[in-house]
Amino acid sequence: MPRRILILPLVLAAAVTSAGAQDAAPLMEKAQALFEATAATTCDTDGARGDAPQAHAIGFRHSYDAEEDPERTAHLFRFFCFGGAYNEIHVYFLADDDGAISPLHFAEPHYEMDYEGESDETVTAVTIDGFSTTAQLFNSGYDPETRTITAHSLWRGVGDASSRGTWVFADGGFRLVRYEVDASYDGEINPQTIVDYGE
Repeated sequence: MPRRILILPLVLAAAVTSAGAQDAAPLMEKAQALFEATAATTCDTDGARGDAPQAHAIGFRHSYDAEEDPERTAHLFRFFCFGGAYNEIHVYFLADDDGAISPLHFAEPHYEMDYEGESDETVTAVTIDGFSTTAQLFNSGYDPETRTITAHSLWRGVGDASSRGTWVFADGGFRLVRYEVDASYDGEINPQTIVDYGE
């Protein structure tokens, strides 16, 4: 049986100006179509759960632009993907200043944990052994004031074990600047920073 696709109403964030809102409407239609063609195969798209798509206009200049050059505008779109008992997942799309829209993939570290003895309550080391990308972010949101996307994945409901990432918009795209891991199932919230580029 084919999956039912629901076109959800667009929620324009307060940071979008009236001019940005006019530009965002046709771009949202394109982003919605791209969402249906890509992420919809793995996301819940029947409209029964989740919030409406969000759009943000982001003014910026590339590093090679001069200060007197006109500001460019990118548009960020967030779509609800699916949710569980204590995690909600979103996917993102970005339209560049020419209106070309692409799915966003976010860099994140791959890591191994070492524990003391047989218990998973005391972490002795968290070692990064590479980086990968993900298209789905847990419990995420965009902050227009800091131009950052943050995500916080709860490994279990009490939230004492989790991971948290921060990606900042710069030079037309998002890059990872901070990543924290709380790998101890000890009932305490005590994350360890494993990536920090000082942003």
